[in-house]
Amino acid sequence: MHKRQLAFVAASAVLTILILVSPSFAAEPNHKPCLRKAQIRPIDGLTKTSFVATVEYYDPDGDVPAKVEVYVDDVAYPMQRVKGRAEHGIYRARLTLPPGEHGYYFYAEDGRGMSERYPRYGAKHGPYVGVRKPFNRVAALTDGGVYFDYGTDKNIYTYTVHYKDRDDCGPPQGVYVVVDGITHQMTLHKGTPNDGIYLYRTTLPAGSHGYYFGASDRQGDCVTLPRHGFLRGPEVAESYNTPPVLHDQRIVPWSGSYLAKFAYTVHYTDEDFDPPSLALIYVDGVPHQLKLAAGKPYAGLYLYRTRHHVSNEHVYYYHFEDGRGGVVRYPRIGTFHGPVVTRW
Repeated sequence: MHKRQLAFVAASAVLTILILVSPSFAAEPNHKPCLRKAQIRPIDGLTKTSFVATVEYYDPDGDVPAKVEVYVDDVAYPMQRVKGRAEHGIYRARLTLPPGEHGYYFYAEDGRGMSERYPRYGAKHGPYVGVRKPFNRVAALTDGGVYFDYGTDKNIYTYTVHYKDRDDCGPPQGVYVVVDGITHQMTLHKGTPNDGIYLYRTTLPAGSHGYYFGASDRQGDCVTLPRHGFLRGPEVAESYNTPPVLHDQRIVPWSGSYLAKFAYTVHYTDEDFDPPSLALIYVDGVPHQLKLAAGKPYAGLYLYRTRHHVSNEHVYYYHFEDGRGGVVRYPRIGTFHGPVVTRW
């Protein structure tokens, strides 16, 4: 009898160990449900549009959902099964939405304490709802600035800003920068008109400056950067001005009849790249304007043409100013002689 009792106790112990270690006897874990193919269509519409939210619900454990919902602007809308089985089917909700830009996500629970959210954080953008016409999302201006922050009035300053229109409804009416109260249109430097970097280059006078960016999209809606106020900079110092230089002057021809036209030429060079604000030749004491004939305004050939009366006593000299205090007279003292003008 005692042996039978021992055998029974031993068998019970073995059975208990098998139950504890065997997966077939252990409690099955509960898995999260899956949310797939989640969307709202159409993404654009009007207040009278019926928007359709759909999502595929699947539970690996075969659990029927306790709830399947779509949240638009944090407002829950229950969804109903329209296809498949409860544990693996398509759920749908029809929505009408107020005007504006919305955001949405999906949420489901399996009834046994497990839930899933799509996306896991944040919200998907849309739908975009208009009243009488499609909703226009305001374009965005970012990464605006100027290169350099500090410099002199000799430097070229480059203003850049990134413009992006998420509606992709055509190029903007304009992207601009306002510098010291003056509006300057910017040009596309890189990217596309609706998603690109715009720039504007200029020189600036000495002093402190301020600026801000603005744009009008295809619909005419405006955006600025920053939204309020303005950005400071750059700080511009006055540079040392080098006076221009005149050289290699000529008269062609040097002599001729009173019927001939005489050409006075002189080379102008300014190492500060300043074009002349005044370019004169004094012939027999009378000033005449010279014009650029070749080269660049700050490094080019200037010309004046005229006829003369008969004489061998004509005299002349050149007078140029660079607009920044630099003045040059050529020759420095006295005058050049010529041309010799004859009757025949």
